[in-house]
Amino acid sequence: LGAGPAIPTAEQVDPELGDAANGMQLFRTNCAMCHGSVGGGGALTQGKFAPSLFATTPTHIYEAMLTGPQSMPVFNNANITSEDKRDIIAYLVAQRDGSPGGLALGAIGPVAEGWAAWFIGIGLIIASTIWIGARSS
Repeated sequence: LGAGPAIPTAEQVDPELGDAANGMQLFRTNCAMCHGSVGGGGALTQGKFAPSLFATTPTHIYEAMLTGPQSMPVFNNANITSEDKRDIIAYLVAQRDGSPGGLALGAIGPVAEGWAAWFIGIGLIIASTIWIGARSS
């Protein structure tokens, strides 16, 4: 193995020491365009993809920011400080608790939830209309 960045310490990756609110701002600025708004993953160009971060360990997330695997850019300490990396990890760990709005629907945001409600609602209206029409015949 060649030289590379040092393995992060337990303190550097401890989400309890991070600020999830600051991490949210940093994640949405630097990471959300590929990983989605809460780290659910997403498709990239030329058949590549950004993996979901829900089951990824904090150490792995930190190391990925340092080394930039596959299509991911490198976020060294000049770009994002160690404290900011810990804040991003705190935000991602906080997202694992579940959706505060109920069903996450792939963690792609309120558009999917609104579409599902609209689709189910319209489906129920159509089904009711057909049922009422059939009963009146």
